[in-house]
Amino acid sequence: MPSRRRWPDELPEVFRGSDLVGAGVLTPAQLRDGRLRRHFVDAYSPRHVRHDHLLDCRAAALVLPRTARLTGRSLATVRGVPLLRGGDAVEVVVAQARRRPGPRGVLVRGVSRGDLGTATWRGLPVVSPHRMAFDLAARHPTEVAVGHLDAAARARLVDVEGFRRWLDDQHDDDVVHVRGAAALVDARAESQPESAVRVRLVRAGFDVTPQHEVRTGGRFVARVDLALVALRIAVEYEGRWRTLVEGQLSQDRLRLDALREAGWVVVHVTAELLRQPGAVEDAVRRAVAQRTAA
Repeated sequence: MPSRRRWPDELPEVFRGSDLVGAGVLTPAQLRDGRLRRHFVDAYSPRHVRHDHLLDCRAAALVLPRTARLTGRSLATVRGVPLLRGGDAVEVVVAQARRRPGPRGVLVRGVSRGDLGTATWRGLPVVSPHRMAFDLAARHPTEVAVGHLDAAARARLVDVEGFRRWLDDQHDDDVVHVRGAAALVDARAESQPESAVRVRLVRAGFDVTPQHEVRTGGRFVARVDLALVALRIAVEYEGRWRTLVEGQLSQDRLRLDALREAGWVVVHVTAELLRQPGAVEDAVRRAVAQRTAA
């Protein structure tokens, strides 16, 4: 009876199973061992390797055609904007004429016009920053699309003005929607919920400033998520006020007291409020009415 093959002392961080079986490093049975993680058909990594989205992208590159290029949230994530986690679908783009269904766990988009380029990032084939930005916004609701673009702009992964000009010459599906999202981008935004709140308020006709510093008599009071500066109304997402550590509640109260003493009205937006259509806008309208009636 033949002896079982010894487990290798070292394995690559990510590899094609067929390559190592062909080289005699692993057996087909060993590919099913619990010490390995299967990302896609024929793409594996050892379990001890940290499973993040970059690892998934590296695994996808092993089994996808060379014409497939990383884009959208996947490219933004591996370049430092954490929009996706390990196990989330990898986003790639190919020329429409070469589009084929990808393996499970890979979202393949086709592009009918334009050159996808030849750029790479850490050995991975990637699209241009403008194409990445397009895919960050396309096929996503406006609030989500703007949040993605805000984050990419804040990380300086995309030149917003250059992207807007680039869009003028594009005719891909969903380009009108992407142009609308691009017009709302503000790199000062610091979170996805903050971007969503800002989009709702702008669409409702409010003039809001992200990350506004409140000062009185030249003294710094607080920095608020969003501000209607002329009316001295601050709009804060709930994350600002969560009590996560001992002493945080008193710190938040002191900050709120300081804003009120400086003559500001604070509107708190919770996750629940954000889920209700029109609720955020109504809360701010009430604050405006309170201010103008005073």
